[in-house]
Amino acid sequence: MTTQLYTGIILYSAQDPEATALLVDGDTIAWIGPEDSALTLFGDAERHAWELSLVTPSFVDVLPTVDGSAPAEDWLEAAYARGVTAAVPGAAGMRDGVLAVAPAAAPGTPYLGLLSEGTPLAFGSGGPEHAEPWSWVRAAAHEGPETQRISDRAAFLAATRGGRRLAGIPHPGSLVPGAPATFVVWEPWDLTVRGQDERIQTWSTDPRSRTPMLADLTEGAPRALRTVVDGRIVFDRAAEAS
Repeated sequence: MTTQLYTGIILYSAQDPEATALLVDGDTIAWIGPEDSALTLFGDAERHAWELSLVTPSFVDVLPTVDGSAPAEDWLEAAYARGVTAAVPGAAGMRDGVLAVAPAAAPGTPYLGLLSEGTPLAFGSGGPEHAEPWSWVRAAAHEGPETQRISDRAAFLAATRGGRRLAGIPHPGSLVPGAPATFVVWEPWDLTVRGQDERIQTWSTDPRSRTPMLADLTEGAPRALRTVVDGRIVFDRAAEAS
């Protein structure tokens, strides 16, 4: 497998929110940082330029079906196109110390209270009606009782790292060197940092805030342009369209 360099990106990384390049070596993220440094250090790598595209960890669906059963064999292929790379099927509720919830299908869930009590959350679709993963984030962060909404980042972590935790797979929650090279490249979109209390907004488009930015979900959500699993491209929208 060749060494791959992704440039021009906006990287979801708590370690370096200002990173605009990511190096993949085999199945692992080997380096993140500024694009100019990347081109100097890794000029021989296979380059993938994605101007102003957000790159994040992939989503994991902990409730891929209504009844908690395993999804159909062809489920994963369609899931890749949505930025979902794995399923952890089972029933909603507490599972191995993690609360599995389908936010878009469970309005009124007291997310803020649960997190305040230290309850780990993992999100999923609850079936094909809510298969779009950004809708899970929106439901927990933007919908339902205002007093129980959580930040976009907390909801995103429940939809990404939460599923991995339920599956027993440790993950830092953002893209950093040493992490598996499993991620999604999203179409260019308005980005923001948003707090949990809409009465006290904490919006910022300045990367110097040191908080990784996410898609602004107030008017829709971005599409996945490419999905990568352990360094392998498993979905590419441009290739699908050609």
